[in-house]
Order: sequence, then structure tokens, then C-alpha cells
Amino acid sequence: MRGPAARRHARRVARAVSRQRRAGGGPHHGLAGLAGAGFAAQKKSVHAAERDTERVKQLRRAFLEALPDHDAARFKFVDETGVNLTYTRRYGRAVGGQRVNQAVPLHNGPNVTVIAALTAQGIAAVMELDGAVNAASFAVYLDQVLGPTLVPGDVVVLDNLRVHKAAGLAELVEKRGARLLFLPPYSPDFTPVELAFSKLKTSLRTAQARTREALTAALRAALDWISQEDAINWFHHCGYHVH
Repeated sequence: MRGPAARRHARRVARAVSRQRRAGGGPHHGLAGLAGAGFAAQKKSVHAAERDTERVKQLRRAFLEALPDHDAARFKFVDETGVNLTYTRRYGRAVGGQRVNQAVPLHNGPNVTVIAALTAQGIAAVMELDGAVNAASFAVYLDQVLGPTLVPGDVVVLDNLRVHKAAGLAELVEKRGARLLFLPPYSPDFTPVELAFSKLKTSLRTAQARTREALTAALRAALDWISQEDAINWFHHCGYHVH
């Protein structure tokens, strides 16, 4: 909003605040006045404070400036996420003023790690394992799950998790004619696979799996729900322009 429109909006806000002060109303009346002026409560978007340091800003700029040198269609964004047996819908319906209650397991059950790659064609090379990922299990993923899908010229994009930088991992990718590319630190907004995992977990909340077998089935259904159109939109959202 710029120019005359911005000035008119600012005057409306000022008048709403002034009326509230003259009326001597409490905080809720003040909120109502601001709502009438076009303000509304919004969910905050938060990020790591470290991203705001000059060092990280420079690394992020350098990464973006180098993107034109790459074919983003060859990028395979690899990451992992944890899931368990306690997923449930975050919202429900109830009579106004009443709470929505639902029973969920007290214990999470087995923690399951899902490792996957997001490409411009969709989700690929998925591996699930019980417990957390470590250097050994990630090496198995790169060599036996992701590796067979790689072709010369592919770029495997990773964040800076310590296990992603373990000795010998780069060679597992390079022997396929591909290479590793690391994101700047504190930059989850640069990896579209995070958006894929968000959609996956939305599906898991609907499925509400309560056994390990049901969780595996729900994961498969959630992965099938991620389309190529989703992938392309997420690439574009993160700044990678593909066709």
C-alpha cells in the first residue's frame, strides 16, 4: 500500500486509536477499533535470530547470486523429518464457547524418521527408519535409495545438519556423476522439501495412525498426495524457477 491509499489508511488507524482513547475503553475495545481500521490478529512468521547476523546474510546473498549458474530442474532437495503416533487434527467443531476434546496417546510410540528427496517431478527416494538418522543410515540412504535415481549433472541440495557432512558422503553422490550443494546456515526457507513435509504431516493429522503399521500406511498415502504441481509450486515459492 503506497501513496494516497497508505495515507488514508494511516488516518483511519489514527482516528480509531483517538476514539478509543477518548472513550476510555479497555484493551478489548481497542482491539475492536483497530479491527475496524483494517487490522487483524495474524500468526507470526518466525525464524532463527542467527539468520540476521551479517555473516549469514552474506552467505544467503551469495547463494542466491549463484543460482543463475545452476539448472534448478536438476536440484534434488534432501532432508529428513520425524513422525510418531500422536498426530491428530489441530481443529474441530463444537458449540460456541465450548472446547473440542480428543484423547491422544500419552506416549509417542516409536519415533520414525522419514528421509526423502523433493525434485521438480515430485517426491522421490523415500526411506523410513526407526529412531534418529545418523551418519551410517544417511550413507545407506545416499548409496542405496537416492543413489540409483541420480544421473550425471544432478545436484543434491542439503542443509547443514552434521550427519550430512560426514566423511565419505560426497563420494557416494559423486560416483553417480552428481554433486552436493549445501544451503546457507539457518535457511530452511531455501529448501522446498520443508513444504512437502508440512503437507505430509497435514495428511498424518487426518489419518491419526495409532499403530506402527498404520503409520507406514498413512505415510504412503501422504506421499502419494504430493503432486508434481505441488513440487513446482514449492520450488517457485523458494525462488527456484523450473518448468
